[in-house]
Amino acid sequence: MTMLTRWKILVLLCGGFVTGTEAAGTKTVQLELHLVVTQPPPCTIGGASVEFGDVLTTKVGDASQTKPVGYSLNCDGRASDYLKLQIQGTTTTISGEQVLQTSVQGLGIRIQQAGNKQLVPVGITDWLNFTLSGSNGPELEAVPVKEPSTQLAGGDFNASATLVVDYQ
Repeated sequence: MTMLTRWKILVLLCGGFVTGTEAAGTKTVQLELHLVVTQPPPCTIGGASVEFGDVLTTKVGDASQTKPVGYSLNCDGRASDYLKLQIQGTTTTISGEQVLQTSVQGLGIRIQQAGNKQLVPVGITDWLNFTLSGSNGPELEAVPVKEPSTQLAGGDFNASATLVVDYQ
């Protein structure tokens, strides 16, 4: 095959690619979207506090130190009873669980559901789904916890968190 023949074949192939591209064209497709825009639920959360009182350092993590998280939830005018709760705060990992960090190094507060004692992770990604019944949100408990190897000294401690409620 001569050099001239090779060039002719190459030009014909390239011309076929260009022609094939032009023949494809465009097609218009109608897209219909339906959106529902909602506002956050009109909820007011009040009274969320826990007082542990005096706790022996040897009793940290003991079930006897479990305290209810007393709070009220008022969501008059909500669009749905299907809500979700999030606990936002500074976290620490103790015994493999993400818990609320306190002002004392190595000491945390485990937030759990009353009854089944299931962990309610603290952070900005995890939510606890629930169905609102009257003004009762999920029953929560708080337990002071520490790493097994941590030796705590006596003294005051505190922690803070924000409860957020939204629609599921």
